[in-house]
Amino acid sequence: MVRRLGKFFAYTAFFLLSLMYFTPKASVYYFLEKEAKKFDVVISKEEVIDSGFSLGIKDAEVSVKAIESANISMTDINIFGVYNSINLEEIILSNTAKSFIPLHVKSASVKYTIFDPIHVNAKADGEFGELDATFNVLERTLHVRLLPSTKMTKSYRSTLRNFKKDENGEYVYDKNF
Repeated sequence: MVRRLGKFFAYTAFFLLSLMYFTPKASVYYFLEKEAKKFDVVISKEEVIDSGFSLGIKDAEVSVKAIESANISMTDINIFGVYNSINLEEIILSNTAKSFIPLHVKSASVKYTIFDPIHVNAKADGEFGELDATFNVLERTLHVRLLPSTKMTKSYRSTLRNFKKDENGEYVYDKNF
């Protein structure tokens, strides 16, 4: 009985890992890229790398409504069903954002897991400081916590006015959609 149960779990794990490995991730990416065009978001000049369990996107240029918005050096997408993540590295925002926020983002990540299916969590680190964000899918609320850098507090006070400062020196932003 124990041996059969062990074989069942081993075959199930093998099947799921094989399914994740052999899924045509590049085709799914190109489909999603096509769907993003409906919202005037265009990703161009990227190199797509399928590395088995993850999908890498190198040197992507992102434009929104025909305005160049960002250059992303490396994106790593992991879709495991139970745990999904998108990790972005070395993001340079367009000069049009220069009056609102520093342009260099060192890293950003977005994570979603079935163990907390109501929330999508994001973290970012860059010249602006450190940012933690949580989006509640059911209530459609966004909660952002920002620990600003000295550059952000000195040069971007107008942007920080949209946040509320708490007792820890962090800035909080809440929005309902």
